[in-house]
Amino acid sequence: MKGRRVSLDRPTDTDYELIADWLGPASQAAVLTADAGEYVTPEDLKRLNSTGQIRQFAVRTHDGTTVGTVNYRQQGPVGNYAIGGAIGDPELWQRGLGAEAFDLLIDHLFHARNAHRMQFTTALYNKGVLRMVTRAGFVLEGILRDHHYLDGTYHHAAIWSLLRYEYYDSLARQELRDPNYVRPDVIPESAKAQALDIMLSHLKHPRSETSIQLLLSDAEAEALTTMPGAR
Repeated sequence: MKGRRVSLDRPTDTDYELIADWLGPASQAAVLTADAGEYVTPEDLKRLNSTGQIRQFAVRTHDGTTVGTVNYRQQGPVGNYAIGGAIGDPELWQRGLGAEAFDLLIDHLFHARNAHRMQFTTALYNKGVLRMVTRAGFVLEGILRDHHYLDGTYHHAAIWSLLRYEYYDSLARQELRDPNYVRPDVIPESAKAQALDIMLSHLKHPRSETSIQLLLSDAEAEALTTMPGAR
């Protein structure tokens, strides 16, 4: 999954080392994403990813530098996901890298994995994420009172969500605003149409073989052999 500034890739062992540091208790990124807690090892992250409990992606710039991570996990019924992540180095915050990484993740889940609902939780002291989410079309579902403890006091958190139809409505609005906008398709519509033409041409050919045609041919042959007078 590749955007204008970053791409989402399968994490390497080196990436898991970086992600473990970014999610550690002393990490400023973990504090802002409210993921700070007990020490997590690269092996823990790799195990969670390999078992599908939490799917991690490495966020890389186009020169190959890993700058952050995004993740998703199924939460509740099939088609419902919780997402999270962070850009690790504070020097790279407020540059749009995290916003694009989340856009790529959301596109992947809605447009390639048939997601129905996306949600994430953010602490109300995280002004960067709050600024991003209030501009991105997510719907505020509720406030979790005194959900996080930081700097000697409790802080509220907010739950945000985006539904499938809301996502596709946003794509339709983007297409109206920008005639050059291309939906995040893995295979272009033109290639899909060409593939369908190949299949239709095959089915229309009188000598093409399909399971139905073979079945009919066998049935006709059997009928001929069982007709009265057939040898």
